[in-house]
Amino acid sequence: MLHGSSAGQPIQVVVHINNDWVEASVLDHGPQPPPGISADTDTHELRAGGRGLWLLGRLVDEVRIERVKLGTRVTLRRAIGPAGILAR
Repeated sequence: MLHGSSAGQPIQVVVHINNDWVEASVLDHGPQPPPGISADTDTHELRAGGRGLWLLGRLVDEVRIERVKLGTRVTLRRAIGPAGILAR
């Protein structure tokens, strides 16, 4: 993991599920990701690293990356159908 908590600091994972959505947030206390890192990166621009967000962008409906006071938070949202069945 290139971007994440350093010096053994914990990574916080929170998952919320309701009738329509599953939302997972991962908060690390590491450095800010470099500019241009996003889930929308074209596959031709991928290098040895950086495929994680690209892959997530294809598996979920929404990816948000935000710099917060404690570090960087990545939030993933996926629509679900009745009884937790995937909508897609």
